[in-house]
Amino acid sequence: LADVDELTAIKRELNYRISVQSAKLLCLLKQKDGLVQKVQKNCDIITACLQAVSQKRCKYFLCSGVSSLFH
Repeated sequence: LADVDELTAIKRELNYRISVQSAKLLCLLKQKDGLVQKVQKNCDIITACLQAVSQKRCKYFLCSGVSSLFH
């Protein structure tokens, strides 16, 4: 009977610890998701900036190249 009580106490303790660790894991996963979204947003901003600069350079070189043909 003592062994059964001891096993029951161990099971209860393990269930409690699993519950605590699961809650911690859930919080960390939510935090990770938020950080991944933040990184993705920053990457999108950088991509947009690079595309804008690239388009301006392309227009600049095309215009300067074409105008030099007529001089």
